[in-house]
Amino acid sequence: MSMENNFETLSKMGIENVHDIEKFTSRTEGEHDILKIYFQRHHGDWFAKSKKFKFPRVHKDRRVNEGLVTYRPTTEPSAIYLNAVEELEKLVATEKNTVDKKALLLEEIDHLEKVVQRKIIDIRRQIEEL
Repeated sequence: MSMENNFETLSKMGIENVHDIEKFTSRTEGEHDILKIYFQRHHGDWFAKSKKFKFPRVHKDRRVNEGLVTYRPTTEPSAIYLNAVEELEKLVATEKNTVDKKALLLEEIDHLEKVVQRKIIDIRRQIEEL
């Protein structure tokens, strides 16, 4: 099963390559939830690309205060918006883990290079003393 199948909502939103997603932001403006997805900049691009999606909020009447005020109109995010945010969080967390691991490995290589360089200097010093 390919990784793209895990991101059905994003695919339905027209995002062809989920691996190009770098980050996302989310906010509410009036009667809409706004989701902005930022993509990695490819070689030769002048600007980073992004797509903005607007999702209308669902209107519902909620029961409050055990009958004193029977119902109050409220809004909540749509199911599609919630699914998209969940998929994006999963994707960004996976990418972050990869970046964190990569940074850790690069730090280990740097440390190893320093240790080897110090050892070489020490051995050369011992040779000079002979």
